[in-house]
Amino acid sequence: MKDFFTDKTVLITGGTGSLGRAIIRNISKYDTRIVVYSRDEGKQALYFGGSKIHRVIGDIRDLEKLKTTIALYKPNYVIHTAALKRVDDMEFYPEECVKTNIQGTENVAIASLLGNVEKCILVSTDKACNPVNVYGSSKLIAERIFTNYDFKSSGTIFASVRYGNVIASRGSFIPLWKSLIEKGEKIKVTSPECSRFLFTLNDAVDTVLSSLCSAEGGEVFIPKINSFNMETIIQAMKSVTNSQKIDYEIIGMRPGEKIHEDMLGLTELPYTKKVNEKLLVVLPQYTNKKHTYKKDYKGQIMNSSLHLSNDHNFLSDLIKRGVGEA
Repeated sequence: MKDFFTDKTVLITGGTGSLGRAIIRNISKYDTRIVVYSRDEGKQALYFGGSKIHRVIGDIRDLEKLKTTIALYKPNYVIHTAALKRVDDMEFYPEECVKTNIQGTENVAIASLLGNVEKCILVSTDKACNPVNVYGSSKLIAERIFTNYDFKSSGTIFASVRYGNVIASRGSFIPLWKSLIEKGEKIKVTSPECSRFLFTLNDAVDTVLSSLCSAEGGEVFIPKINSFNMETIIQAMKSVTNSQKIDYEIIGMRPGEKIHEDMLGLTELPYTKKVNEKLLVVLPQYTNKKHTYKKDYKGQIMNSSLHLSNDHNFLSDLIKRGVGEA
């Protein structure tokens, strides 16, 4: 990976978010020039400085600004993390979700193609697989946009990577629960039946960067990670907070939520290969590229109800590690 990033320029959209900042911390140890493209001027000024990090205040809805930025800095790679992500909010503001997650993603693709970027990767979500909400649907379309732009491209490689719920990222319920439990307050649980794919911020970064390195064109990369139900998560939180008992209130499902999440769907199985023991790849159904993945995936779909771990000791260690990385 060092050779992949040495003497390269990387532009990260949404670089002021949890994942963006973690990616920057990771690749800044190499001799890499980093361009942070974000509309959040407060976080830009708060988090970033130094000669290797260039701050650009801009919105992915602005195609001309993206084109100008890429023409100016000439990035080798673009990591597209910028998005509207709150599931419940996007149910009530679908038009805003379309402007950012769909039109904004196409803007990133257009600017990358015109700017002769070597590789451009979209950070997607498990909610894009068999979507039932506006957010997931927008991310599925975003994946398809990248696959289609790869099909049109004779130079730039476009690919996507999905991941699950990142422990201790902005908006994660884990830090909120931890804070409330430590204060002796009641936590809110949507449904005891819910299950979620969980991994740490560093694991998410490794997944994104490995996918960027491996991308050959039009793929969707999928990490093989465990899922946990609410009962196991609550048991793990007892260990994390040294609590004998946790009081919780069941509040019911919020708009757009699924009981279980999907990372890899049934219709994707015929196109799925193994990159390594930790990473799968779904090949595009139409492509001009000759992919070199040799290992067939013989497993089942990845629904969070089918990959459950009830090892709350493992999860408590995972949570502690994840919270420590934040």
